[in-house]
Amino acid sequence: MPGFWKRFYLWQAAWLLASATVLLLVFNLTPLDLHLADVWYDPLRGYWPMRDAWWAAVLVHRWMKLALILAAFACIVMAWRRRKSADALGWRLVATSSVLVPLAVSVGKRASAMHCPWEIDRYGGSSPYFDLFSAAPASLASAGHCFPAAFVTSASWLLAFALFDYPWHPRASWRAGLLALALSLAFGWVQQMRGAHFLSHTLWSLWLSWTIIVGLHAVLGLWRRPLPESLPAAQAASRIEPAARSAL
Repeated sequence: MPGFWKRFYLWQAAWLLASATVLLLVFNLTPLDLHLADVWYDPLRGYWPMRDAWWAAVLVHRWMKLALILAAFACIVMAWRRRKSADALGWRLVATSSVLVPLAVSVGKRASAMHCPWEIDRYGGSSPYFDLFSAAPASLASAGHCFPAAFVTSASWLLAFALFDYPWHPRASWRAGLLALALSLAFGWVQQMRGAHFLSHTLWSLWLSWTIIVGLHAVLGLWRRPLPESLPAAQAASRIEPAARSAL
């Protein structure tokens, strides 16, 4: 594996470890999730005003989700059609991410006992609140299956486009990644307003999404593609290869 990609994967592993530590500390040692959810809940009327708002429940949660499912299907078709082209690995990464990212988060959600905000007794529900590190209370009648946020993955698989053409076009890669991140956070924010998820649910979904995408990048072998000549690593390799041949 080229040194450029070794450093890339090491930096990604370090960043993922550091960000996971921050998420664990912030959301398990502080009541930030609850404070943020309090903003969107009306305790006098006992409901979430945005829960059934048309723009949130129908436009975003239904139609925009459907649009992104169709986009994922289009990427899968594109990956098949471009399977012998120069960008085949990039499309393979995007197509695989569009399937595995939502699938993995959905599996994790089914294994989780944590409830959604609108099911918690603090917000008019019947289930107790507990965080990721807390044991499920004995009074818990049934598992909530609400963590992490699956709806966010309707958009978070698009983060794969950040690595589609990296490092050949770094600015385009950054723009693609930031746009995908902004859309994912917006999806999470809408669900938080509706009482469907806490902020931590959204951020952990994003963390898992990026972990899966980076892992797929390595497994699918995108690091085998020749590096652009503008990179110092590629320039060094181009000098070493002729020298090695002459030595032979």
